[in-house]
Amino acid sequence: MTEASMPSSESLLAGHAWYNALAQEHQALAARETLLQAFTAGAFIARRGEPSRYWIGVDAGLIKLAVYTPDGRGCTFSGVPAGGWCGEGSVIKRDDRRYDVIAIRDSRVLLVPEPVFNTLLAQSLPFASFVVQQLNERMGQFIATVQNDRLLGADARVAQAIAQLFHPNLYPRTSAVLELSQEEIGLLTGLSRQRVNQALRRLADAGMVNLSYQSIRVTDLPRLRHFGLSDL
Repeated sequence: MTEASMPSSESLLAGHAWYNALAQEHQALAARETLLQAFTAGAFIARRGEPSRYWIGVDAGLIKLAVYTPDGRGCTFSGVPAGGWCGEGSVIKRDDRRYDVIAIRDSRVLLVPEPVFNTLLAQSLPFASFVVQQLNERMGQFIATVQNDRLLGADARVAQAIAQLFHPNLYPRTSAVLELSQEEIGLLTGLSRQRVNQALRRLADAGMVNLSYQSIRVTDLPRLRHFGLSDL
C-alpha cells in the first residue's frame, strides 16, 4: 500500500474505544499528531535502548515485543495483533525502551507521540482509566508468559501463545480464525516450526483447533486457555 492510498490516522483511531471516549479537543489532538506507518515482516518498529518516542498501536498485521542477546538468543514477551496497543509503560516513564518491537508480518502501525500520550494521560480521565487497565492486564500477561516459558512443555506453550491473542481487553479484535502461520507461532514461542507443527496437530486431535493453510480456527477457547496449566 502506498502512502497516498493509506487511510487517515483519524479514521483508524475511530475504531478504538479509548479514542471514542475522549473529549472532542483531545480527539483532535490525537488525530492531528498520530502517525501511520507501514512495516514489512522482520522490520524493527522500535529498538531496545532507544528513547521511547511513541505509544504503538497495531492497525493491521502482527508484531512482537522481544529481546535478543548478541549471540542470537531471544526471549519474546508478547505478540500484539491488530487492535492491540503496547509500550505505554516506557512512554509514561520516558525511559529508553527495554525491548525490541518487531513486525512478525507486514503490519500497519499507529504511533502516538510521547508528548501527546502524556498530555492525554494528564488531562483525560477516560484515557487515564484505559491506560491503568492496559498496564494491569499487560502485567498479568507478562507474568503468565514467564511462567509458561519456564514451566510448560512445548505443546502447552503453543496453546498458551494462541490463547493469549484472545485477551478481550488487550486484543478486542481477535476473531475465531487466526491468520497465523506455524513460522509466526514459532516466532512467538521460540520453538522451531517442526515443533510447532507437532503441537498444533496434537491440539487439533484434542478438538481445540482446526488447521488450515496459514490459518487456525479456535474451536474450544476455554480448553485451550487451560491446556497444560492444571499441574502448575
